[in-house]
Amino acid sequence: MLPPSVAEVGRSYADKVDAVVVAALELLDQALRRGHSSPEAWRNAVQSIGDRLLVKQVLVASMADPYLNDVLEAQDADPSADASVQPVAFGDITDGGGSWLQALVFAPNSVRESDRDWVSRFDFVAQSIVKTGLTDTARSSVQTGMQARPSCEYYVRMLRGKSCARCALLAGRKYRSAIAFRRHKRCDCAHIPGPESIDDWSVDTKDYFNSLSTSDQDRLFTKAGAESIRLGADPAQVVNARSGIYVASSNGQQVQATTTGTTVRGLAGRRLDGEIRLLPDEIFLQAERLGWDRTEVQRQLQRFGYLL
Repeated sequence: MLPPSVAEVGRSYADKVDAVVVAALELLDQALRRGHSSPEAWRNAVQSIGDRLLVKQVLVASMADPYLNDVLEAQDADPSADASVQPVAFGDITDGGGSWLQALVFAPNSVRESDRDWVSRFDFVAQSIVKTGLTDTARSSVQTGMQARPSCEYYVRMLRGKSCARCALLAGRKYRSAIAFRRHKRCDCAHIPGPESIDDWSVDTKDYFNSLSTSDQDRLFTKAGAESIRLGADPAQVVNARSGIYVASSNGQQVQATTTGTTVRGLAGRRLDGEIRLLPDEIFLQAERLGWDRTEVQRQLQRFGYLL
């Protein structure tokens, strides 16, 4: 289990991110109330809150460096960095590349108007885009900042609240700092970065399962899976039998990139001179595939404008 002092820093950071997510969802709620009548009304509603949503996305990215300093100091590790996270570089990018706000504008396209619960389904999709976009920004900016800190060699996954079965199985495992963070839509797990000396903080999945109510066991592990575990099955075998966590920005071996921030006026645009712009998660995936060392990962993050 995580040491209490380290877990407290992680929870404090995650709570701050959550507060920004809640504020963003409140803005979204204002837009939803006046955007159900037509695609044009929805586009106008998103436009009315767009700038404020982007401010919140950049705000989340700006929390990465202070969090890394605090969590490393809590482990008596050196928090000094070779470069700093550039928060504005994370503005308006989303999983798979492209514009976060554009994804929100086209949210109605993912819902069939013939559905009886069209409005509630549409609201859920829009909320998912906002929540996932902000939490992914938090993870990407933290993992980017990790590459700039020589003492930050590993991270573990911290569960928050009632997490899904696959997240529970991965919780507490030790990963090298450039290994991409596996997550699903609406995943609320968090990085806990640490030095080479980081201890085994693995979570006992059976203990976590037993801490849940029967209804939550059925919901998070599926009814059949939960019953199998209650009858004595190994949770890892049950969970691994089903598809689980994926890296949301990965699409097989295809490079995930974004045109956002690559204009002549943008920082990345000035550096790339028209090249495609890799997302942070794709850089970490490339690092895994190609065996990049920390120096190369840091160079790529600086190249694409995520580190200064």
